Amino acid sequence: EYREHIEGKRCPAGICKELISFKIDPEKCTGCMRCVKDCPADAISGEKKEPQEIDARKCEKCGICMDVCEFDAVERR
Repeated sequence: EYREHIEGKRCPAGICKELISFKIDPEKCTGCMRCVKDCPADAISGEKKEPQEIDARKCEKCGICMDVCEFDAVERR
């Protein structure tokens, strides 16, 4: 796990904010826009009933999008 942090620049446990990211799976996203409404950083955008996208530059990595998604479309990486 240490090597993965240092060499791979990722956190397998998904707890180090600096090394995680969130992504929306377009195959699972229904475009309900629940994540858009609840995102405190306004980092998620897209049209209603279309897959949403997360802007990594704006994302605060709080995980609220993952918590509110009823379709398991948000992935933590």
